[in-house]
Amino acid sequence: MEQLSERQNTILRGVIETHIETSLPVGSRYVGEKCAFSFSPATIRNEMGILEEIGYLTHPHISSGRIPTDHGYRYYLDHTCFDESLKSDPLARVAQALVPAHDEEQAEDFIDRVSLVLSSLSQEIGLTLMPFEDSKILAKIERLKLSLQGLTHLLEKPEFQDVHKIKSLLRAFEEKVTLAKWLLEHANEEQVSVSVGSEHENEALEDCAIVMVRYSAGRHRKGAIAILGPKRMPYRQVIPLVSSMAVLVGNILERMENKDL
Repeated sequence: MEQLSERQNTILRGVIETHIETSLPVGSRYVGEKCAFSFSPATIRNEMGILEEIGYLTHPHISSGRIPTDHGYRYYLDHTCFDESLKSDPLARVAQALVPAHDEEQAEDFIDRVSLVLSSLSQEIGLTLMPFEDSKILAKIERLKLSLQGLTHLLEKPEFQDVHKIKSLLRAFEEKVTLAKWLLEHANEEQVSVSVGSEHENEALEDCAIVMVRYSAGRHRKGAIAILGPKRMPYRQVIPLVSSMAVLVGNILERMENKDL
């Protein structure tokens, strides 16, 4: 992946974050004004042309502005510092939303609620994989529960108005064992990771990004949570949400397990 100059990196970040906010192709004058760049529109236009030549930006129409490519998103994700912790007030609200509804709540019901909270807070699809013991996962993969909530949020996005794309997505979501295996293979235990577009190696998900992490639920038990949405997800908000949720979910499930012992 080609290294960018500081100016090119700044402009690429501006284009991506503007596209994330508006969902529209981004022009040089607009991004310069919105991001209060000190560079002239001509300089921004020239640098955006270079970014397109090296594969970080593209334009859907000849006269339109630019949008990021998968390579552009990957560079942005790899070269941007994201705060992986929620602020205290939002964290307290999330923790309150995850408190088991009653003492007898089953882990399966709790997992559904986790996915629902993820989806509600992000306005994307929430995914939660039940905790498992590492030594037994291969033998029990088909018995693991993968909860998926919030499909309607995805259907409201402008990227997913094509009927054929929606049908492909629905088929992919129906194959929960395949999705569970994919999460197990790609979710990191140390920090939140993001897979974008073609990186999923699944054509049905080529317009999507997945922000994911594993969580620890005690006694060598692991699970995973994720948020799936369009590639222009607001990563600055989604990454800390996923990171903080993983800690909360792991702690609650560990307490639920210890109570049942």
